[in-house]
Amino acid sequence: MLQYYVTDTCSVRIHFVLLISRQGKVRLTKWYSPYSQKERTKVIRELSGMILSRGPKLCNFIEWRGLKVVYKRYASLYFCMCVDTEDNELETLEIIHHYVEILDRYFGNVCELDLIFNFHKAYYILDEVLIAGELQESSKKSVARVIAAQDTLIDNAKEQASSLSNMIAQATK
Repeated sequence: MLQYYVTDTCSVRIHFVLLISRQGKVRLTKWYSPYSQKERTKVIRELSGMILSRGPKLCNFIEWRGLKVVYKRYASLYFCMCVDTEDNELETLEIIHHYVEILDRYFGNVCELDLIFNFHKAYYILDEVLIAGELQESSKKSVARVIAAQDTLIDNAKEQASSLSNMIAQATK
């Protein structure tokens, strides 16, 4: 009797994630491979220059330093992921799109200002989608449930802190 074993051959190893505005401002970075601060600055400067100067009709993949950078522009932001050269570019584009769809669901048509003023939420959502540079959760509903639970915890903590502050204010009058 033959037995078939399913292996995970569609795994993408992400080295880092960058969100860059059309003006070249970095809106989010997440590093899954070790880079010194000096190297990170150099990588951001180099890649943002390369990506922003490319025409819109060119493909969304760049061979870079023995790695591959996959990017996609959504409105005024470029979502970039650096992967190994043998990794599947289309799967990486799907991961980018998955992250953007979750951001859209959470913020209601996400824009650059949402990420500027709620960067902690953008990082939290990214951490729910990716862990250690690999796709952790492919279900948008699961991510939405976890984020809603986190928001509830934060709201409850704020209410408790507010009521505690009111009690302290009343006691010191």
